[in-house]
Amino acid sequence: MIAVRLVPGGELVTNADGIVRALLTATAEQLSSMAARSDETLEDLLLSTDALNFHRIEWRLREELGQWEEEDSKRMSRVKMKLCKGRSYEPDEFEAALVATKKRPRLPFGWTALDFASHRLLTRPIRLLDDELESSRYTRGVMGLAIHLQEIQKEEPILLPVEQVRDILKAKKVVIAGTITKLVETGMLEMTKADYHTGSAREFRFRGVKGKDYVFISELGEEMPKRQMTFDDV
Repeated sequence: MIAVRLVPGGELVTNADGIVRALLTATAEQLSSMAARSDETLEDLLLSTDALNFHRIEWRLREELGQWEEEDSKRMSRVKMKLCKGRSYEPDEFEAALVATKKRPRLPFGWTALDFASHRLLTRPIRLLDDELESSRYTRGVMGLAIHLQEIQKEEPILLPVEQVRDILKAKKVVIAGTITKLVETGMLEMTKADYHTGSAREFRFRGVKGKDYVFISELGEEMPKRQMTFDDV
C-alpha cells in the first residue's frame, strides 16, 4: 500500500493499524462536538459514526490507490477485525451498521469537495472543445474543477473560492478571478449567488454540456500519461 496522509498534518498511513488510528481519532473528534447524550444513544452514535468513517476511509483509499486489489480488500477486513476487537463490537453488529450507513458518505475521508475535485481533475482530466478556452491552462483548470465539483455536488450549487483555487492551480489571484468572470460571461458558469461578504462566497452552477463543451480525455481512447500528472497538464 502506498503511504496516504488521511488528514492534513497527520501520520502517513501504510497499514491497517494506521487506518484504525485515523478512524478512532476522527470518531472521537466528531462525537466530542455533539451535545451530551444518554449512554444508550452514545453507543448508537459511536457505532454508526465508526461505520460511516470506515466507508469514508475506504472511499478515500480507493481514490488514492486508483486500482483496488485483493490485498486492499484484505487490509480493510483487518481494519474491521481490529476495530471490532477494540470497541467490543460483535462482527455482525458492525456489518449491520455498515449496511445502514452505506449511502450516507458525501465525501471521501479527510477531503473537502474542492480537495476531491482537484484530485479528480488530475485523474480524469478534461479537454475543452472551444479552441480559445482550451488554449489557456487557467481556463482548463477552473472549468475542470467546476465540472468535477458539479458532479460531486449534484444539484447543489458549487463554490469556487479564489484563494483556494489559486493555490490548487498555482496562479495569481487576479488571474483566477478574471478566469471565473470569463466563464460566467461565456455561460459556462451561472452565478446563483452573487453577493459576497466575509464568511460567505459566491455560488455557481456549471452549465457546460459534456460532448458539446468538453470531454474527458480518458473517453477519447487516448493513452493517459504514465507519470503523475500535475496542474500544469490539466
